[in-house]
Amino acid sequence: MNGTSEEKREEEAAESRSDIRGGAGQQGVRDLMERVFLAGIGAAALTKDRIQELVDDLVKRGHLDAEEGREVVERLGERSREEARAALKKADTSLQGLYRDLGLATRRDLEDMDLRLRQLELRVQLLERAADEQSPSGISG
Repeated sequence: MNGTSEEKREEEAAESRSDIRGGAGQQGVRDLMERVFLAGIGAAALTKDRIQELVDDLVKRGHLDAEEGREVVERLGERSREEARAALKKADTSLQGLYRDLGLATRRDLEDMDLRLRQLELRVQLLERAADEQSPSGISG
């Protein structure tokens, strides 16, 4: 049974690697990250609901008054949001590293290349005009 479980994990890992490197390229990585992110959101929502239930129970039992209960839920909610922001930042950093490792261009890389291409096109146009102005007949070539 242990071997079967281990084999299944290996197959799943291979599928994940295949998804990342597959023909979908960045889309495969994006889908994987989206699944991880949505799973995290689901866990956070369940946790928030569970915290609210626990606080409500403490209020009913008289261990907390309603205001203290709201404060606890609010503090934990803010802490949870901070942790989510940190997790997203870490995931983004990891994703950028993965893009580099796989040799994939990020949106920012593409934007930078587009800007460089436009700058080069402008330089070529300026050089062509200068060459046209220097040619005796006004025709380059």
